[in-house]
Amino acid sequence: MRRRFRWGALQSNPKKCCIFQYQIAILTETSKSSQPSVRRFGDSVTMNPLKIENVEARSGEKKTGYLSVGETAVATVQLPLAIINGSKPGPTLCISGGVHGFEYSSIAAVMRIIRETNPVSLKGALVAVPVVNMFGFEARGPQGGISTPFQCPIDGININRIMPGNPDGSTAYQIAAAFMSRVVSKADFLIDCHGGDLNEEIVPFVITASGDEGPKKVAREVLAPCFTTEFVIEQEQAGGTHGSALALGKPAIVVEAGGYGRVLEEAVNLITDGIRNVMKRLEMLEGSPTLTKQIVRKGWWSVYVKRGGVCQSVPIGARVKKGQQIAEVQNLFGEPLETVESPVDGKVIFRRTPIAISTNDRVVGIAPDQDLPAPKARPYP
Repeated sequence: MRRRFRWGALQSNPKKCCIFQYQIAILTETSKSSQPSVRRFGDSVTMNPLKIENVEARSGEKKTGYLSVGETAVATVQLPLAIINGSKPGPTLCISGGVHGFEYSSIAAVMRIIRETNPVSLKGALVAVPVVNMFGFEARGPQGGISTPFQCPIDGININRIMPGNPDGSTAYQIAAAFMSRVVSKADFLIDCHGGDLNEEIVPFVITASGDEGPKKVAREVLAPCFTTEFVIEQEQAGGTHGSALALGKPAIVVEAGGYGRVLEEAVNLITDGIRNVMKRLEMLEGSPTLTKQIVRKGWWSVYVKRGGVCQSVPIGARVKKGQQIAEVQNLFGEPLETVESPVDGKVIFRRTPIAISTNDRVVGIAPDQDLPAPKARPYP
């Protein structure tokens, strides 16, 4: 038996706590008829075990394990995987963290959802990968190895630039391919959890793809408002998780919260509360979701420096005006080398925190007050 979402069946339903209702086609082949029968999630349908390779959970079970991806000279490349298979039929939601190994708040949030989700009270299934980039997670900084924010340290590649990966490529490509083709492909929705990395701080926001067709519309109008963020940023990130999931027909978002390479409780709560809101909105959990009216922007405006040196910038969350000084680059003697001005009126939602900076480094990201198309981003690892 195979379940498939029909996006055309998305419809208003004001009588239910969830403002949308989903239908699935239960595709069965029998000797009598090959026509699919359409049933609502609430109907009594036999629940099959959910199996992703060596990890299998029956209805009402939670199972964990690891998917084998490949090998290095001394270690096995793996993906940690949890499957929580509900006691009643419903959609399959995939959540992930640790594509960037230092974004600890997002990792902690996925771990908490795995621990606290009870399969007995769940409709559908939750598939979770708490850390996609295991080697980046292990290389956790001065006390535990070489600091490699964003990258897989085995081959120095940012996994979130090469999705959906390639099983014939180097380690990062193999990890990306395993995640997308062996995990995300089994789900109906994806929430990829991120945050400020070791050298970043951010105002929480949600990333979606632009466009009003099918899964993109569902991602922006159904998934994104479940998170208490001021902004939704439309971003077409080449090789990113949400774009690759959308290419598979899966509504997908990226949620960003936390930073500094620390576990920030307010960021963990924002992500976990948002995931639970999504599960309520998809009728996977009982209860009414809390939705947030958000400001949608066509990308953020990245600000770069031309000089290298020591950089001081305005704080995260600051409101800035076009032409206002937002950063200064100095030499090691404190003498100014470059003054950086804001290209637009808006709010600083992203800031790189190291004061040591090089030519063409990105300093801040600004959500504009007006919904202006953002300039094309420069190449960045």
